Amino acid sequence: MTRHHLAPAFLVLAALAAAAPLSAAGCRAPFSVGFRIEQVPGGPKMAVWYPTSAAEKDFAYSKDLSGRVAKDGPLVDCDNLPLLVFSHGLGGCGTQSIFFTEQITRLGYVVMAPDHHDASCSVDGTGTLSLKASEKSLLEPQKWTDSTHADRRRDIAAVIDHATSQSPWRGRIDPSKIGGAGHSLGGYTLLGMAGGWPAWREPRLKALLLFSPYAMPFLSEERLARVRIPVMYQGAQLDIAITPFLKGKQGAYAMSKSNRYLLELKGGSHFEWTNLVCIGEKSVGDCLRKRNNARLIVTYGATFLERFLDRDRKAMDRLKGSGLATYQRADPSK
Repeated sequence: MTRHHLAPAFLVLAALAAAAPLSAAGCRAPFSVGFRIEQVPGGPKMAVWYPTSAAEKDFAYSKDLSGRVAKDGPLVDCDNLPLLVFSHGLGGCGTQSIFFTEQITRLGYVVMAPDHHDASCSVDGTGTLSLKASEKSLLEPQKWTDSTHADRRRDIAAVIDHATSQSPWRGRIDPSKIGGAGHSLGGYTLLGMAGGWPAWREPRLKALLLFSPYAMPFLSEERLARVRIPVMYQGAQLDIAITPFLKGKQGAYAMSKSNRYLLELKGGSHFEWTNLVCIGEKSVGDCLRKRNNARLIVTYGATFLERFLDRDRKAMDRLKGSGLATYQRADPSK
């Protein structure tokens, strides 16, 4: 999936690339994608996608999952790169959503995605995404506390520490442009770190992109009102266990007080944000060309990040909810 092949299929993403803020020679999107696996000292193993000047080649993440990257290529010689930390769902892993993590990197982001303790697959290509039991019942969110899945908070904090202090990332990543993306329990993790659990608060996070987030533990006692950074909630029509709790007068979107967006994909299950959305396609590029929901996830997510990490106040004005079942926004600061 080369940049030449991408061009005719991603008109909106091409517009995003043209507006990219990295203006030095060789520092404008679209970039080639570098990929490596790193072990955070004292922390998790993680997948890292990053802009590179090296040529992409076909790459097998596992026996049945392929993409196109420059394996272990050099980081581009550019400053002020934004960082997106990705937290996978329960039983997922850092490479569970490569159609998103690869493509967002082509727009200039460094993406770091750790394997949490509850991962069933791994960034090293072993295992398979599968359902696992949570520490506490998902049906009893009122019993969850800031000790529930606290290891995930530690993982994300360790990844941010690593990105801002270790070579080659230190000095290249802009510490004022750090966002979080999370699916399902990954969304719970990031909401907790954005203020849902005061003891978890991570001030280095500046915006949250949440894919079908498990927000129920925070819907009581106005915990989401404590989240003060911008949030985009993404749901899907057939995601019957989560999306109904994002919508309506008592849903996560309405209960949040920060700048916020809500979009609902047409059709789509709880796993629409994972590699399962690409089943039947030969490559990430084919998936993004042929699967409308995959393309919408990336387009709206990338534009939201451009709005709040790159501080383009008019970025979201380009998107009007076309192709979605539901689209709401509350962004008074624009």
